[in-house]
Amino acid sequence: MAAVGACVYVNAFSKGEECKRYTGSAWTEATAMDDCKTPSPGATGTFSASGECGFESVLGNCAVDPGDGLGYVLESAGSDASKCDGAKMGCEVFAMGTFTGPGVCDGGAGSGGSSSSGGFGTTPFVQPYLDCREPLAGEPAGMSEGGKVCTWTLISGATEENRRFDQYATCADVLTQRPYYPATPAGSTAANEARLKDAAYMQEVEWARAQVRSSACICCHSSTVAPNGGAAQWDADDEKGIWLDGITDSGIAIMAGLADSAVFGAFDAKDNNGFDRLTTALPTTDVPRMEKLFLGEWKRRGFTDADAAKVGDFGGPLVDQRDFVPAACANGEGVDGGKVTWSGGAARYVYVLEQGSKNPAVPPNLDKPAGTVWFVDVPTAASPVAAGLTYGELSGDLVQRVPAMGKAAALTPGKTYYLYVLKDIAVPVTRCLFEAK
Repeated sequence: MAAVGACVYVNAFSKGEECKRYTGSAWTEATAMDDCKTPSPGATGTFSASGECGFESVLGNCAVDPGDGLGYVLESAGSDASKCDGAKMGCEVFAMGTFTGPGVCDGGAGSGGSSSSGGFGTTPFVQPYLDCREPLAGEPAGMSEGGKVCTWTLISGATEENRRFDQYATCADVLTQRPYYPATPAGSTAANEARLKDAAYMQEVEWARAQVRSSACICCHSSTVAPNGGAAQWDADDEKGIWLDGITDSGIAIMAGLADSAVFGAFDAKDNNGFDRLTTALPTTDVPRMEKLFLGEWKRRGFTDADAAKVGDFGGPLVDQRDFVPAACANGEGVDGGKVTWSGGAARYVYVLEQGSKNPAVPPNLDKPAGTVWFVDVPTAASPVAAGLTYGELSGDLVQRVPAMGKAAALTPGKTYYLYVLKDIAVPVTRCLFEAK
């Protein structure tokens, strides 16, 4: 496929070398060169008018067609087959493309091995679990039984107020649940900034910092906790200035609750040590106080509520997954004679839902939508399952999530149902409507 140019860079997520070939009919050399300045989040590329990447070995290719003539092909350099699963997930989840050969992966998944760094896309999503620990020396007793501190290990989780999440939960598990990459702050605080001398304002900034430190956000947004050499843009542990200045404008809108981030899931505050993130993107024990701080920052930057409407719902592929409209199954997919069949490879999550049900999404509150008839998955450490399961039956490592007890209700012959199968959280492989037989 001819290209008007190619852009070589290091992918901020995988840390591997990648190349973007500009193959769409609407690209010009000038627009391709401009895109190459920031070909993907956190990356700066080197442009070549030849349209060739020049890699000695390639894991595979990711063909992306947004439908506007600005299609492109991503080549992932490498020869290690254990990185194929991560490359394929990166293509399908982030780029919303189709992973193909030729290459080491030959268009398929790899050996199932994980990269040495772990994290999202290289190891399965670790399902939330409650971690109860003794309080650190010098800290007061916890609020749970026996004085322990209990924390949900999930990206939307939080430990007790005025404690640090990374000291009471495992950030390595949280990093399997959300993409992370180190990125420079969106801005910095000038030494003569007047806000630094506003005691009341700085008190609110420090309060919000403490709220971040008590939440799973600190796993990515701290230069002292995050892996790979840096925070993901804004750094809640950087005390040299005002940490809010490191957040992008759209990020401020999301923090203020002006832009919707509900697709990332949320606990009820009573189950999350009093922390709520149903309104603001940052979990907080005081929603009005957090809103006031970030709404003030939004207005300080010169924006209005109307500007916030342009930000759009936050969540990338999770938003696309939420809004997906299924069509009829094909190629034998569905449930026939009790046999559950899908395409796209082995899976970790299998749903049968009533037609018209919302698309399943992330835990803790979006993974069991109303209308779920049968939902099974496999534990994080277990291998995914192949198509051919028997509806309502458990085998191997399968765990039934819905119904919570007893057998699933029999499907009604002639009635239409929704089959929803995921390779992992946020990575659907089959989503279609079938008629029960």
